[in-house]
Amino acid sequence: MADRIAISPLARKLAEDKGIDLSTLVGSGPGGRIIKRDVEGLGQGAGTSPAAPQASPNSDRPASLPDPHLYADANQYDTLELNPMQRAIAQRLTLAKQTMPHFYLTRRVEVSALLALRQKINDALATRGEKLSVNDFIIRAVALALIDEPDVNVSFADTEILRHHHADIGVAVALPDGLITPIIRKAETKSVQQIATEVKKLATKAADRRLKPNEYEGGSFSVSNLGMFHIDSFTAVINPPQAAILAVGTTQERLYRSPEGDILAAQDIQVTLSCDHRAINGAVGARFLQTLADYCHHPHLLMFD
Repeated sequence: MADRIAISPLARKLAEDKGIDLSTLVGSGPGGRIIKRDVEGLGQGAGTSPAAPQASPNSDRPASLPDPHLYADANQYDTLELNPMQRAIAQRLTLAKQTMPHFYLTRRVEVSALLALRQKINDALATRGEKLSVNDFIIRAVALALIDEPDVNVSFADTEILRHHHADIGVAVALPDGLITPIIRKAETKSVQQIATEVKKLATKAADRRLKPNEYEGGSFSVSNLGMFHIDSFTAVINPPQAAILAVGTTQERLYRSPEGDILAAQDIQVTLSCDHRAINGAVGARFLQTLADYCHHPHLLMFD
């Protein structure tokens, strides 16, 4: 009987290892296919696996997404089990896209003056072995812009919107097996140099799996920067319970004509703001990006408390 029903290669291997008779199982995969969780369920004392919900005969929607095992030769791929972090990320981001009505605002931000100021500061810090990144300046600019535009510094809570008093900014840090966003608390109260030091410290703790929950949970906003990988622009998924995230691309040179007719060069980055439309509307998001652009265009303002 088991040979006449669809069985995933991984489920078959697990059943052989555990000595389980596949003919006793009811598959929960697409079309009743026996998959890994059906075999694992027996190992957990769960009895036979429940049948998967089937689509209505009158519905064009499938009961679930196609199982990739159905279309691949078991000898032509490797199976990489998700670790707890990857499972948590998958669940959270899936829920974010399913439940949050995302919309996106993109604009160019001139950073010529910011880059020049950063170079001067880094030259001065060189003897101390310190260095500030562009992202450190961006985080500081975002923090001040959030305080100036508090309607973006919010969270949606079903029947109310929480407007946060401080800019608690999550900074996306890539790990070999996932992504985590340690949070710079009260970032608007910290200098660019303090932010740089804290980001490095948190990134090191993240890589060593030493972050405490209060160092990465919550927050009021996030910044995800892929500029160091030469990505021009991208959109990011909002990290709940936050209502917005800023995606930052790489620096690009732009030529423009001055009022006097001269051809000049400027340095730009392209940023995209992802917003939860339940909490933030387009005009509010646009004002935030304009304020952010003003801080980047006049970076000396970032050096004041």
